[in-house]
Amino acid sequence: MHINKVLLVDDDDITNIIHRRVIHKSGLVHEVLVAKDGQQALDILGDHIDQAMTLPELILLDINMPGMGGFEFLEQYAARNLATRGQMIIVMLSTSLLRSDHARAEADPNVYSFSEKPITADGFAELVKGYAANMSPAAASP
Repeated sequence: MHINKVLLVDDDDITNIIHRRVIHKSGLVHEVLVAKDGQQALDILGDHIDQAMTLPELILLDINMPGMGGFEFLEQYAARNLATRGQMIIVMLSTSLLRSDHARAEADPNVYSFSEKPITADGFAELVKGYAANMSPAAASP
């Protein structure tokens, strides 16, 4: 299974470098996009929609960012019905140990899973495998 695009949404440059390296080394992704906060991520998705470009299939979303954080992004994502625009899986990432953050992420219908960051090579391979299972015709049928 290959993924055309991944969107990293994180304000931390070091984390983005690590995640890009893990993703590129996996050989499973064609393109990696980076947004520094939720608003920039929404702008990227909006531009892709406006230009009829393929949307990212996987969004790795940090919780805590200046400006628009991960949970605010999820509110706007739902309000704009972006889930209906493509087969995107959102994975919340955080170093937060707060159970309330985990519970809030897991309760959101647009969130596929919650992972600690940084993502490891094995962790990323599992996410791609989960994406493939979620998007298979068998998973889509009732």
